[in-house]
This record gives sequence, structure tokens and C-alpha cells, in this order.
Amino acid sequence: MPSQNHLESKLTDLSNQVETLTQRVYQLEQTIASGTLPATLTKPETTPPKEKTSNRLLQLMGGSSLLPRIAALCFLLVVALGLRTLTDAGTIDPQIGSILGMVYAAALAFAGWFQYAKKSALAPVFSISGGLLMFSIVLESHARFESIPAELAYMTLAATGIGLGVTSYLQKVRLPILIGTFGMCLASVAIDWPAPFFPYLALVLWLSNILAFFATRLKRCSWLRWVTLVATLFMLMLWRTKLGKFVTFGGELQAHLAPGWIYPVTLLLSGTLLAIALVGILRSGEQRISKFDLALPLINVLWAHWFVRYPVEDLAFFGGTSTLVALLHFGIAWKLSQRKLARAPGTNAFTLAGAALLCVSLPDLLGSMLYALPLLAALALVINIFSARWKSGSMRVTAYLLQIFVTLCLTWFLGGEGVADRFLDGLIVSALCGLLGLAHYRHCRKTPPPEGSAFFSHFDKIDRSAVLVLLAGLANGYFMTMVLVYQGLLRYPEVQLAEAFASIQSVSINGAATVIMSLALAWRNKELRNVAILITVIGGAKVFLGDMLSISGLGLVVSVFSFGMAASLESYALTRWQKVEAWERRQSENLPGNAQKSEEANSSQTD
Repeated sequence: MPSQNHLESKLTDLSNQVETLTQRVYQLEQTIASGTLPATLTKPETTPPKEKTSNRLLQLMGGSSLLPRIAALCFLLVVALGLRTLTDAGTIDPQIGSILGMVYAAALAFAGWFQYAKKSALAPVFSISGGLLMFSIVLESHARFESIPAELAYMTLAATGIGLGVTSYLQKVRLPILIGTFGMCLASVAIDWPAPFFPYLALVLWLSNILAFFATRLKRCSWLRWVTLVATLFMLMLWRTKLGKFVTFGGELQAHLAPGWIYPVTLLLSGTLLAIALVGILRSGEQRISKFDLALPLINVLWAHWFVRYPVEDLAFFGGTSTLVALLHFGIAWKLSQRKLARAPGTNAFTLAGAALLCVSLPDLLGSMLYALPLLAALALVINIFSARWKSGSMRVTAYLLQIFVTLCLTWFLGGEGVADRFLDGLIVSALCGLLGLAHYRHCRKTPPPEGSAFFSHFDKIDRSAVLVLLAGLANGYFMTMVLVYQGLLRYPEVQLAEAFASIQSVSINGAATVIMSLALAWRNKELRNVAILITVIGGAKVFLGDMLSISGLGLVVSVFSFGMAASLESYALTRWQKVEAWERRQSENLPGNAQKSEEANSSQTD
């Protein structure tokens, strides 16, 4: 029997709990009446207890259909292996065995279609087994037994890829089209390697690129698109290399090279890749565009131009055609800019492709790369202007790269002894490129980079890369000067041409550094000051590492003297710069508002 004190304590605890519950019920009624909480409350969900390891193992092996799928795969492979065994033993003719095997693989693929429609867990087993069996049977039948011709093999691979792709789209699943596209691409490359019939192979690879594009609509799988594109370009490169050897060294033209298919394959494949890139950009809208779609236009124009150019006899006509294609890309970029989207997404992809195509097509059209350089320099400035209008930072980067490319090409033509071979054309081209380069730099400084650009927001926030455009313009002007100097020295046969020309080169570099430093001091431009210092370093290297080892006499004296003058004048300019900055700093500190602020700061530090 419990004691009386124990019972009294129990009753006291129960009365306290009842009173507490009564108060909570009253508060809950008041809260519901005020509308803060819904009148109907649901029971909170409870976390189910963790299952034991044995239960999870049972669910993995049975509930997820893993074991049934493995069993189904084994039974399907038994039939295929049985046919293979009978064929190897000679019981079945190899041609009949190949046909039976392909019929069996096709039946498995169709069964997978119906299994997907029934939402069966075994559907992936049938589709994957059917596709992989078909690819392996086609390869072995053609390579080992020679029971099917190459044309039928390519057609079977294409039909298998298309069938699996249709299954994916109708049943809204992604696995069949991935297996079909990847298997079709690799199997087609393996047929008759390394000497396939290239036109048929190109058509199958063209189809694989289309299926890879549609596969991305079910799942974003850029790796599949890159694999098919790389395989396609590799086989086209092999085709182009073999044809190039035949054109260069002659010999018997093999049938699998089929040079008459060059133009149709290029037109079909390049047009398809262009459409794929455009559709991908348009489909992205305001979302982020995949790197594949952004890079595809540039890759497309470069491989197509390289692939078609070698057998062309009329280079001017080919250059004109390529130029029209480049203008087509610029037109597409213009149309993309009219979508009124922020930063004009996708415009630079086609702008860069068009500019790259012009770099390789204008020399064929005009007869020389030198004559194309002023047009490319003007194009760089135009691209920069439109980058500001369309708020596209990537187009601004393209303009910088194009301007640098122009200067590098001009260096190739007029550097070293190139000034001796070209006078009037070199003078005009270098002058135009120099003026356009300086105008390009001026536009860069008048127009800041677009806001929100990935490059200028993360890597170059204050647009230091525009200095490269300035250096490019100055280099073009330097080449113009060297052309004039060289032609002037030719009028004095008694002068040692090489030593005099090298000395004048040093004087020109050091003089340019002095002029730019003077302008920087007058305009208080730190960027020009840094450029002048850089040019001075180049001039010193030219004098002490070049002239000291190659020339002597009066030319060396003039070179060293010019560098000394440049160094002293720049030292004076930098000293003057520091004094002006110190004077301005004192003036700003002596202003009434600034003086009061400094006194308050001093008093706060004293306190």
C-alpha cells in the first residue's frame, strides 16, 4: 500500500498538470479566435525509425528491381551468346547468323519501347541490351565475317540511333538516346578503321550531332555533344590529311577518299552546326548559355574553311564566298542584339566567328594578308563601338584581340628586313593601322566597359587591358616610321645601312618614350606614364642587349646617347610629377573644409 504522503504528492502533481493544460487550452482558443492560426490543426509528422541494415539490403536488391534486371539481362544475353556459338561452330551460316542477331537486337529495342510505355522497371534493360547488341553485331559482321557491306552497316547504325532517340522522345526518358548516340558515333568510327568510306561516315556523324543536340532537351549533357563533335572533326581531319597527301605527292586516288563529296559534306555539316548553335542560343533566352553553343560558331567556321580550301584553284572566289559567310555571321549577331535582352547574350559568339573567318578569308580575296589588315583594324573599332551599344563586354574583348592580331601580322610583314621589300603598301597599311589603333584606344577611354560583364567585373575592373590596344597602335606607327627611315637611308649609298638602321630604331623607341612621358605629365595621365616607362625599358634592352653586340662606331654612340637623354628627361618628368602631386596634396589639406576635418581628426586622436 502506498503511503499517504506519496498519494498526496501524486494528487498535487496531477492538479498542477491539469491547471497548466487548462491555461494552454485557453491561450490556444484565444489565438484561434484572433485568426493567427488555422482552426484545424494537423498532427505533426514523425520521423520514421531507421531501418535495419538487413531491411535496407532487401529493399535495394528486391524493391529497386536490381536483381530482376540482372536476371533479365542474363536471359537476354543467353540467346545472343547462343546464336554466336552456333555461328562460330558453323551450324548457322555467318550471313544468316548476322541477320538473326540483328533481328533479335531490333526486337529487344522494340520491346524496350513497349516496356517504357507500360512503366516497367525492365524497360532500360531491353533498350540498352538491344542497342549495344546491334552495334556489336554490326561491327563484327562487317569486320570479321564480312557478311554485310559497309553501306548496310552504316545504315543499320543510323537506324539504331534514330530508333533509340525516338523511344526517348516518345517515352520522355533520356537513357536510350544517350546510348544510341554515343554507340552510333563510336561504332561508325570503328568501321573499316583507319580507311573508312568517308562520305558515309560523315553522314552518320552528322546524324549523331543532331541526336546529341536533341538529347540535351531531355537532359543537359554537354559531354555527349563534345564527344560527337570531337569525333566528327577528328575523322574530317583524317579525311582532309589523306586527300592533302594525294594532292601533294600524287599517286593513285583511293575510292574511299571520294573528293567529290567534299563540298556537299561541308555544306551539310557546317550548316547544321550553325543552326544547332543558333537554336541553342535562342532557346536559352535570358538563362545562361552553354559553353558548347558559345564555342560552336567559331569552331564551325574554322574547320569548314580549312577543310574546303585546299582543293580550291580560284582563291579569290573562295575568299569572296567565305567573306559573305562571315557577313552572314555578323548579320546573325545583329538579329540577336534586337531581342532586347540584357548584355545581348550570344552576339559575341557569332561576332567572334565572323571576325575569325574574315581573318582567314580576306587574304584570299585581296591577294595578301597585308592588304586586309586595315580592314580588320577598322572592324575591331566597329566591334568595340557596338559592344558599348549592346552592353556586351565579351565583344569588347573580341575587339581587343582583333586589334592585337592586326599588330602581330604587321610585325610579321614589316619586322626585321620586311621594310626593305615593301615601301608604299607597307607605309599606307602601317599608317592606317596606327591611326585606327589610336582611335580605338581613345574610344576605349571615352567609353567604359559595360557593367555586369564577367571579364571586366572579375578580371579587369578598371580596363587595364585597353593599354594593349594603345601599344598596338604605337607599334603600327613605329613600323610606318621604320619604312620611311629605311627608304631614306637607301638614298645614301655611303652609309652602312644595317648599323644606321639599327641605331635609328633605338633613337625612335627612346624618342617615343620621351614624347609619351611629356604628354603624360601635361595631361596628368598615369596610364601614359606607365606606357612610357615600359617603352623606356624596351629601348634600354634594345640598346644594351642588341646594339652593344651588333653595331659599333657612331651608330652605337647615338643609340646610347638617345637612351641616356630619354632616361634623364623621364627622370625630370617623374620628379616634376611628384612635386606637383605633393603641392596638390598640400593645397587640398589647406582648404577650409579639409582643415576643419583634419583638426577634428587630430582632436579625436588626442582624446
